[in-house]
Amino acid sequence: MALALFCVGGLAACSGAPSGGGGLAPGLVAQISAPGAQMDRQAALGIVNQYRATRGAAPLSADPALDAQAQTVAAQYASTGNPPARPAGVANMRLSAGYTNFAETFSGWRNSPADADVLAQADASRAGFAAVYDANSAYGTHWVMLLGQ
Repeated sequence: MALALFCVGGLAACSGAPSGGGGLAPGLVAQISAPGAQMDRQAALGIVNQYRATRGAAPLSADPALDAQAQTVAAQYASTGNPPARPAGVANMRLSAGYTNFAETFSGWRNSPADADVLAQADASRAGFAAVYDANSAYGTHWVMLLGQ
């Protein structure tokens, strides 16, 4: 319960608002529900790193090559509707579909024990993120996080 409250507080802290209230950072709640919509990768990395800190894991660094690879995987996922295989050389991968913003996606991962362990994977040092919306998909928006060592 304390971890859940801390993580909710951590999400609120990303807003830059005074500690008495305020919403989430715009990049975390931006709707990715139209073709061409772009996620805020820095905001995503920030909230993942806040969570990693609560689990005693070192922060991840942004990796443009992993971002590009995640974009390719997300496009494949959105077009086929089938979870893709983890790309060679990638330490771990998380997928999600149906959430319209990263705050919801992150909360889903954080609340799943297996996904939460990957978010805090100790030997990961780099991350790449992507989201692709496909109006023809049953789930709409498809999210990918790739971790590298």
